[in-house]
Amino acid sequence: MKKFFIFLFIMFTFVFLAVFGIFYVDRLLTENEVKIEEITTNSFEDCIKAEGSVVLESYPAQCKTKNGQSFIQDIGNELELQNIIRVFYPRPADIISSPLVITGEARGNWYFEGDFPIRLLNANDKEIGSALGTAQGEWMTENFVPFRATLEFDTPILSTKGILVFEKSNPSGLSENDNSLRIPIKFERRAAKEARQKDGCIITGCSSQICAKNEVITSCEYLAEYACYNNAICEKQADDECGWTITEETQQCFNLNN
Repeated sequence: MKKFFIFLFIMFTFVFLAVFGIFYVDRLLTENEVKIEEITTNSFEDCIKAEGSVVLESYPAQCKTKNGQSFIQDIGNELELQNIIRVFYPRPADIISSPLVITGEARGNWYFEGDFPIRLLNANDKEIGSALGTAQGEWMTENFVPFRATLEFDTPILSTKGILVFEKSNPSGLSENDNSLRIPIKFERRAAKEARQKDGCIITGCSSQICAKNEVITSCEYLAEYACYNNAICEKQADDECGWTITEETQQCFNLNN
């Protein structure tokens, strides 16, 4: 019996301290006008969602919280290699799904026999898909040559972020000739895409930029604003036709890309 009362006393003390601690921290935060999102803001993605944050018009984009914290968007090493290889789609932080159509341009010495390797990695740097970037013209030149690739992959169950790696062809196998462009991307969940399709409307087009009643075949010229539709809702509009309903996140994305 004595042990039982000791156990109850310990449990009561633990609960009391826990409740007291919660109220104390809440009061402390209130008195100092500190909000939870300010404590948990530790990335560019958190910053753009936090109340009162300002996104500066720059590249890479910069975000400042109202309490002065600054965060820079992760764009990989794109700027370092912009005079060697350029990717039109997907862009850094774009949300992708399979099959992924990749477009861009690279100087002729990036290719060998007209192509180069592209690898898709998950958050743990494990390869989940690969393809060849194929030159869309004469590649034996020092000029930029357009390329295109289609990469199929299984969307990771646990990770939401990944890296798209564009490797320079290196037939010599010598490490000093290695080079690669790394672009951070995000994976679209199938459930998330289905949740954005309503009223019998579907998301279609080469870059998922079209909202229509039926599948639409489009050319694959890519505009940065296409990625913004990953946050929009595809549904019937006031005229009873399928179209995009622009969310706050979509509009923020448009503002960044205009």
